[in-house]
Amino acid sequence: MMESETDNAEASKAGTGNILEESDQKTKEKEEEFSEGAHVEVTNIDGDGSNQAWFAATVVKPVGNNRYLVRFETLRTEDDTGFLEKEMDSLHIRPPPPHIPVPDQFKMFDHVEVLYKGGWWKGVIAEVLPDDSKYLVFLANYDRLECKHSDLRPRQGSIDEN
Repeated sequence: MMESETDNAEASKAGTGNILEESDQKTKEKEEEFSEGAHVEVTNIDGDGSNQAWFAATVVKPVGNNRYLVRFETLRTEDDTGFLEKEMDSLHIRPPPPHIPVPDQFKMFDHVEVLYKGGWWKGVIAEVLPDDSKYLVFLANYDRLECKHSDLRPRQGSIDEN
């Protein structure tokens, strides 16, 4: 028994192997991921399918436990008195995608994000319409949408992993 107690004392002095300590450290690092005033995109705001879209927002303040108070830049409150603010966890927040040039024209089956209902929705070009500046896009929520070239951006895998 003495040997076991000695082993435990040495392990606790070393500070290694303690899962709770390591988890707390990772939590602290994650909490610092987004700072006050940071421009971000947020998803999964409600259970109504909005998890298929990313909405521009600003971090108002970190509130702890990997959560942030964010203010949406395109979604308004129900009474239309201001922009919607909501507490979100870091799993549903990402930095805005890097700016990359938009091609002069998208092609069928290109994976895109479509500006729709105030957010960027995942979609696939189903048809290039004769106008050349309009497209028929199938959204990830199964909606079909005719949209202008200016309402599209290339979808980037590295930002879609959240």
